[in-house]
Amino acid sequence: MANDVVFIKGAGGLGRPLAGEDFISGYLHYSATLPSGFSSSDRIKKIFSVSDAVALGITNTHLGETKSTSTFTVTNKGAVGDTMVYTVASTLGTLTLASYTQVTADVVSTTTAATRLASEINLGTLTHGFTAIAAIAVVTITAAGGEGIYLNTGTPYVATIVGTLAGTIVQSVVAGVSSEIDIMYYNIAEFFRIQPKGQLYVGIYATADANIFASVTLMQDFSVGVIRQIGIYQKTNVFATSQVTTLQAILNTNYTNHKPLEAIYGAEISGTADITTLTSVRLLTAANVSVTVGQDGGALGLRLYKATGKSIGCVGTVLGTVALAAVNECIGWVGKFDISATEFNVLNFANGQVYTTLSDGSLTSLDAYGYVFAKKYVNASGSFFNSSSTSIPVTSDYAYIENNRTINKAIRGLRAFLLPQLASPIVLNADGTIKEDVIAYFETLCARALDVMQRDLEISAYSVIIDPTQNILSTSNLIINVKIVPVGVARTITVNVGFALAV
Repeated sequence: MANDVVFIKGAGGLGRPLAGEDFISGYLHYSATLPSGFSSSDRIKKIFSVSDAVALGITNTHLGETKSTSTFTVTNKGAVGDTMVYTVASTLGTLTLASYTQVTADVVSTTTAATRLASEINLGTLTHGFTAIAAIAVVTITAAGGEGIYLNTGTPYVATIVGTLAGTIVQSVVAGVSSEIDIMYYNIAEFFRIQPKGQLYVGIYATADANIFASVTLMQDFSVGVIRQIGIYQKTNVFATSQVTTLQAILNTNYTNHKPLEAIYGAEISGTADITTLTSVRLLTAANVSVTVGQDGGALGLRLYKATGKSIGCVGTVLGTVALAAVNECIGWVGKFDISATEFNVLNFANGQVYTTLSDGSLTSLDAYGYVFAKKYVNASGSFFNSSSTSIPVTSDYAYIENNRTINKAIRGLRAFLLPQLASPIVLNADGTIKEDVIAYFETLCARALDVMQRDLEISAYSVIIDPTQNILSTSNLIINVKIVPVGVARTITVNVGFALAV
């Protein structure tokens, strides 16, 4: 009907929490800067949204930044009709700060000429963010927020003059310093962009700990062991495979203490000229560590890379995708995990290399080396992760994130049902074998944990076997053998296609 009152039901407005705990994540940021909601004795917070982060002082308003300054000293006042175009090559591209033609009032002196330039720059502040002040014949220009170190070197400021107006530029008077909090905000915002219903423990620790990663355990202890995956960002230490090995040792200790988790590690590779020269992490034995080298190439991620001169990477984006995925799902699933929006529509690597400049062979090699990055596919719009590799040979059962998440979920579930039976009596037959009803009871406990995973298609099948002849009287150790058939991943699809005379 043409005339009607139409109602469209919305979804998600109640913000109902997700079931389970697979999405609970941690974000560890190494920095000497603490947002206002943190202190040296209170370094971990649990948040549920970007708004929660903002309330803790983690914003994208360039907190802690030192804005760079430049000067233009007028050496000749010029004449009526002279033109001035003043530009700057900023993190956002080339911006026109002022463009005008001199009038009579401007050519009274070098001071009046400087005043006009400053005034013209300030007229455009709402557009470009730069400000200026004039003192005698000198115009001091202060950079917009978010420029960081980008304007400290080179010749970003250019004055294009037609006429006798003249002056000299000092490109950098006060050197800019980037905002560390902007990076924190970026990774947290990316996490919640991908998984808006996630729970995130945010920890901010001194950069020295990036050598030993002890704060990973502090965060997992704070969460009482519920963090399932943790993203780690640091820009102090240049990436080395030894960092991966050190991190894995920390994860091993957590596993031993029944608090397993996966680590998404952002590699600081800003000084690496050619990303294909990285050594393979597939040669390591760090099954629970994934190393990310991808980066946005056209939006905020790129601007932060320019402003800091350091790798920004995609830690938050990978972490959010892992938190969104079921434990058995590969984050490279093209049909489900398109990460492109304003961010990651254009792709770079974390050393600034443009994705499209790498050959197909180079991309294949980088994938084989075990690194995680964003990629494009022919015939598919969007951006997707290349894979879910971990830092261990591909022949390992735990060569991918989903392998580890699946087995760890199974282990947690089995432990939850079996733990109450620790030190319980095991009744035996006269011949010393375990009674059938005891075996059936323990098999049922295991099944209660694994049936849920099978129902949710997180595993394909399982079996529980308890040998009734095991000598539990001598060992006091009940051995239960659990075998799990995982869900497969179609990493490659091969289609045999050709012509035929008939079909």
